[in-house]
Amino acid sequence: MTRRSLTTRERVAGLRFPIRGRRVLLEPTTSKRVVELVRLLNEPSVSRWTLHMPYPYREEHAREWVRRTARNRRAGTSLGLSVVRRSDGRLLGGVGIHHIEEGGGRGEVGYWIGSEHRGRGYASEAVDLLVRTAFRRLGLHRIEARVFPGNRASQRVARRAGFRYECRLRDEVKKGGRWRATLLFSRLPSDRRPGPRRRVYARRRR
Repeated sequence: MTRRSLTTRERVAGLRFPIRGRRVLLEPTTSKRVVELVRLLNEPSVSRWTLHMPYPYREEHAREWVRRTARNRRAGTSLGLSVVRRSDGRLLGGVGIHHIEEGGGRGEVGYWIGSEHRGRGYASEAVDLLVRTAFRRLGLHRIEARVFPGNRASQRVARRAGFRYECRLRDEVKKGGRWRATLLFSRLPSDRRPGPRRRVYARRRR
């Protein structure tokens, strides 16, 4: 008897959490994180560089986000997760695979990190961890990332997570009442995994 292939919805439902990385955990966002979400997301830079994140960010936004991510995860169309620091369980940000195609093998990654936790490699580790899980467990073949041209920090995250720059998409999305270009990055399972991030320390003057 031929074994039936699992649907994307079944594959998403079969994931076990948390997904463990070296320094971070990825887990479903629950109502216990609402206060932390509001504190980290009620900050202009997050809204500036994301497509749908409002500012000011209020409790009702966080509660709706928790409900929506749970609903989309059950439907198998999106996998939005919290990025949590392993050492103390503190919320650092969020990462997700969205617009998951049924049988098409494609999805789009999105990510954000609270301003107080940036510059420490958490975003790159979380994105790489989720992308590898999506390739291995969800059967995706291509994962894309779209970044606003001015967001150089997010571009660095994509590259460090193994994504390759492909092109600039003119007037691809509408934000704040005007059309905006995005930069398209992608990663395939055959792409080389990123190596460990090297820290460079400036030599102190005597």
